[in-house]
Amino acid sequence: MGRVIGNVWATQKDASLHGRRMLLVQPIRADGGDAGPPTTALDTCDAGPGDTVLYVTSSEAALPFHATHDLTATDATIVGVVDEPRVGA
Repeated sequence: MGRVIGNVWATQKDASLHGRRMLLVQPIRADGGDAGPPTTALDTCDAGPGDTVLYVTSSEAALPFHATHDLTATDATIVGVVDEPRVGA
């Protein structure tokens, strides 16, 4: 999981990223504390600053875009907005 902490704007980017929103995500632990450095992720869920999100990394990050693009240049993609995280439920 992660927390959206900002937007990323790029004037020059790979063609597969045109029209895609990029957000800055702070990875978090289950207790809500920071877990490593922030990362840039493509947004598929209309997330915004302050939202807790579920994101995927590595080759899985490109899977949400396979229907529209042959190859999307991404290492992280937001795939869900978390409404209420529960630990040990």
